[in-house]
Amino acid sequence: MREIRVFLTPRLYDDNQAFVKGLQRNLLDVVRFEGPPSRYAAEGRAHHDMMRAVLGSDADPRPFLCLVFEDSKEGVEAASRAGMCVVGIGDNSIEVERLRDRGAHVAATSVAEVLDDFGVRNYYQTQYLPYAVHLRYSAETKAGYPVSLLDSLRGRFRADGVELDPHGRRLIPREILGIRPDSLADVYINNVGWPLDSIQAFRLNARDLESDIIRMFGAFYGLRPERARGFVTSGGTEGNFTGLWWNRDHLTDLSGGAPPILLTSEQTHYSVSKAAQQLAIEGRLVRTVRTGELDLDHLAILLDEIKAVSPERPILMNLNVGTTQTGAVDDLPRVHGLLRDRVTARGGVFAIHLDAALMGAVLPIISPFGDVNLFDTYDVRTIAISGHKFFGATVICGVCLTEQGFLEACFSRRDVSVKYLTGLHDITPSGSRSGFNALSFHNTLCGLYMHTDQRRLRQLTRQCYWNAAYFRERMTAVVGPERVLHPQHSLSVCFPRPSRALMQRYHLMPVTMPERFADLGELAGVCALVNLDQDKIDELIADYVRDRAEPPAPC
Repeated sequence: MREIRVFLTPRLYDDNQAFVKGLQRNLLDVVRFEGPPSRYAAEGRAHHDMMRAVLGSDADPRPFLCLVFEDSKEGVEAASRAGMCVVGIGDNSIEVERLRDRGAHVAATSVAEVLDDFGVRNYYQTQYLPYAVHLRYSAETKAGYPVSLLDSLRGRFRADGVELDPHGRRLIPREILGIRPDSLADVYINNVGWPLDSIQAFRLNARDLESDIIRMFGAFYGLRPERARGFVTSGGTEGNFTGLWWNRDHLTDLSGGAPPILLTSEQTHYSVSKAAQQLAIEGRLVRTVRTGELDLDHLAILLDEIKAVSPERPILMNLNVGTTQTGAVDDLPRVHGLLRDRVTARGGVFAIHLDAALMGAVLPIISPFGDVNLFDTYDVRTIAISGHKFFGATVICGVCLTEQGFLEACFSRRDVSVKYLTGLHDITPSGSRSGFNALSFHNTLCGLYMHTDQRRLRQLTRQCYWNAAYFRERMTAVVGPERVLHPQHSLSVCFPRPSRALMQRYHLMPVTMPERFADLGELAGVCALVNLDQDKIDELIADYVRDRAEPPAPC
């Protein structure tokens, strides 16, 4: 939140300490402002100079939140003239209207009312208030970039002299979609390009919160803030595409122009093969063992074959940290050892991308590869993690996590600047990305205490593994241990497939295994997350037993 300072009058500061502490906990700069209104302009100039020193000569002081009392109407006007986003606090409805007339972008009778209007319920959500005010202000003043404001401005609209909306309402109603007017879901937010860049001319974004997400994941995976890099994706597929794209180009540079060969298991998510096709990366499939992990013996054979036929070709290794079918976790340490022995030792280069769509949320907690930094110890370059799977974000999203040294090496010789957005570099596949998705994901992560000690996420992780073990135990008692698949570290349990009616009732996943494991028969799978508690497991097992006892329906 480096671009936002919060100015509070003495009375507001002293009477709302919970609000002040909530802002400070989120690293916002809170100023107890005393003095004449003319000082707002001076503070604005001082902050402008500071921003210019940090971000460059185009820095703008507008990302300010300024809260003032009813007895500071002149302060409202001065702050508005200084380009600040202003919240006015009045004693009654008449004072509130006067504050609006004098330039307040938001006006209410108390801080509590402002927070309630914007839906702030937890201390970490206080940091969203400056965004809400600032984005509304930016939407009302924006004129330069080709994004329609008909759907975000309030007021009356005219076309050919005819008033389209005499009541000053939104042209396109959102309420049926569950979007509350004037909330952050009701504002255009575009996190275009790389989140760490500063775009002074385009401020309809939530880039600082996106950067905070990457900081959280970096800390989670043992990366210092200055090393952690990445961006919020549209989901695991974009994360996999990005990882393969970056690694392809980097490996091609390292090998002097030879394109890499992608190696991945036959149970890898289809998004990897789709990305490989789009990126024109040649690939080979590695067989899996019975439970879904990559077959290391077959991998060794393929590495030897590639080295014998195409010794100059680098290896791009995609590993699964939780396959879609069985939840299997590939053995990263042993794969890394094979790559060093059969690639690096023979003068070649390799890179590792982890597809950790579901398990990326728990990987640092369960530490299946030891309590180590995956980027440093096992030469992992990129990790794709979903936000809507284990984390439970209500929007489809995720992150692609990497580290600074890799990105510098990958893009040092490429011009990725965007000319009409000064200061922007874009190394994301989609360019324009939903800022609301970043806000929603940020809210989800903070709700799990990812921004502090991850304590709620750790509690949920323990519960999920208990659920998986309990389900395996109950299902094993019904069908026998040889008919149940539960790979080590997996949250998924696979078992003989029940009737179509039971599959549909419980939304069970059809599991397709390679033909050489045909003796397992047709399988179904559950993913034992927190929604699958003991009572639901007992209910499912009871229905499963009855389902097996019933004769099949006649054809």
